[in-house]
Amino acid sequence: MEFNEAKNWLSGFQFHGIKPGLSRINKLLASLGHPEKNYPCVHLAGTNGKGSTAAFLESILRAHGLKTGLYTSPHLVSVCERFKINGKNLSEEKFAKYCTDVKEVLGTGEATYFELTTAIAFWAFSQEKIDIAIIECGLGGRLDATNVITPALSIITPISYDHMAYLGETLSQIAREKAGIIKPGIPVVLAPQREEAREVILKSARQKKAPVYQYGRDFRCKPSTKDTHRYEGAHVFEGLVLSLRGEYQVENMALAIKAAEILEEKGFLRLSEEKLKKALSTTFWPCRFEFLPFEPPVILDAAHNEEGINLLLKNLSQAGIEKFILLFAASNEGGTKPFYKMLEKIMPKAAKIFICEPPGPRAPVTIEEWKKALNSNENISYYKSWEEALLAARKSQGKLPLVVAGSLYLAGRVRNALADNLNICDGDQSFVD
Repeated sequence: MEFNEAKNWLSGFQFHGIKPGLSRINKLLASLGHPEKNYPCVHLAGTNGKGSTAAFLESILRAHGLKTGLYTSPHLVSVCERFKINGKNLSEEKFAKYCTDVKEVLGTGEATYFELTTAIAFWAFSQEKIDIAIIECGLGGRLDATNVITPALSIITPISYDHMAYLGETLSQIAREKAGIIKPGIPVVLAPQREEAREVILKSARQKKAPVYQYGRDFRCKPSTKDTHRYEGAHVFEGLVLSLRGEYQVENMALAIKAAEILEEKGFLRLSEEKLKKALSTTFWPCRFEFLPFEPPVILDAAHNEEGINLLLKNLSQAGIEKFILLFAASNEGGTKPFYKMLEKIMPKAAKIFICEPPGPRAPVTIEEWKKALNSNENISYYKSWEEALLAARKSQGKLPLVVAGSLYLAGRVRNALADNLNICDGDQSFVD
């Protein structure tokens, strides 16, 4: 298949929806000869921060000479973003080739879109002969298609309420699903958690005799100066400078360094402070409190649940931004998204609000649903089209920043739409010696 043919074939599985379970992916991988067993992996689960933590770790490992594979989701614009080899998106040509290989072994078998992208990732990484893969869960953990691997270590980022239709209505139920990635005897790096979630994770780890390294107890990171940080764990690293904005990125960075320390103990690398600093200062992950260099700026954020909105508000306040124009959208796969509560949290800071329906494959919160949930408000405008909403929001900016949030798909499309006017990275990374 050519790229467009492969992309269209894969997109045809979007309507199959979300079907948690491992039987289909196991059958598909068996047909490929279990490529996921051909290299070591790091596995990440959590609600917020998975992508940024994975990006930091990938940069660290690549800076130390390891050939890396990185599998994340969703993609912003191109499906090739989901599969990175040594920091670069899989080429359209190779995507088409590996997609064709998976299609041939699938035959008339059943699979979901995410199961197929997972199989493509595992197959691509095997064919590209990587040294190590960083694998991000799509949804949950226990029944996520990625949970067929036995990793060298697992990372669990902060857990909050999201995808309740699939993961459970309480934090402990959601944590139980996320903790499903913990394997017997395999180390776990654990981010700060609400107590309800932390207890569930620690209980699961004890049952599986998996050692747990907890942020704040076994490792930590704190400011050294206004712009640098000090990491304390098995090593102490001073003067660390982050390329990603937002206070929460400090914890994500610390999780990645701890993971690298564990991999060092296992013989994968020998940590160099110089290489570590280079990796952290050049890590790129779009739409995570990303400032596009307009005047005033356009700020793109992946916040798509209540906790994400809380973090966004905290970061805006720390950046000295108290008022802004807001472009907002939300998807509602499963029908449990608290979209009104999300908007309610951020509404007091927004001078004007432009609501639209997000692009992408997931069921949107429709304009009709928004109007039903919201009282009449002259500061709120509704647009079914995100392009029209963006145009209207940009025209109304004046001297205020424009914040785009609520949907990663929306943030990604806005980024792509504005990128022609800017010299900004498209998601590929490489180190220049």
